[in-house]
Amino acid sequence: MAALDLCTEMIRMAETQRIEEGLEKRICSAFVEHLTDSSLDVQTNAVKSIQSVASIIRESNLIMIAETLAKMVIESGNKEVRDIYSLAIQSTINELKDSSAHNMIKAVYSKLQSGLNSGKPEVQEECLEILAQLFKKFGGLLQKNNNLVNKDEMMNILCKLL
Repeated sequence: MAALDLCTEMIRMAETQRIEEGLEKRICSAFVEHLTDSSLDVQTNAVKSIQSVASIIRESNLIMIAETLAKMVIESGNKEVRDIYSLAIQSTINELKDSSAHNMIKAVYSKLQSGLNSGKPEVQEECLEILAQLFKKFGGLLQKNNNLVNKDEMMNILCKLL
């Protein structure tokens, strides 16, 4: 079944009932697998699917997707594909509920920080965009929870990039 078909079915099912956890995890894993497909159309459909279901899936699956995407942003050697991964994680952040933000930040921050330290300008740019999205949406949470992000360390990294 194609990613968009799975997405449509998940949305339809979510309207009337909660999707069984194991099934939801398998579907989310399929979306992640589609992100690595050689076809850009398949990758784009996977991103659209992730965007569509981000607000209805369990936090654990959303975080699994975001962690995988953050890793892919850093490790991908192809700029076009890295842009797709970056857009997908940013759209996931946009759909994130405030109650899930703390766990999401903990899950992806260190990966994005390592991307900033990678020395690869294109990876650094994508990581900065994603972090900017996180900070923009959850700045209040970050101010209240000093342990989520080491602000001094982040400032040192950003100063090195200038």
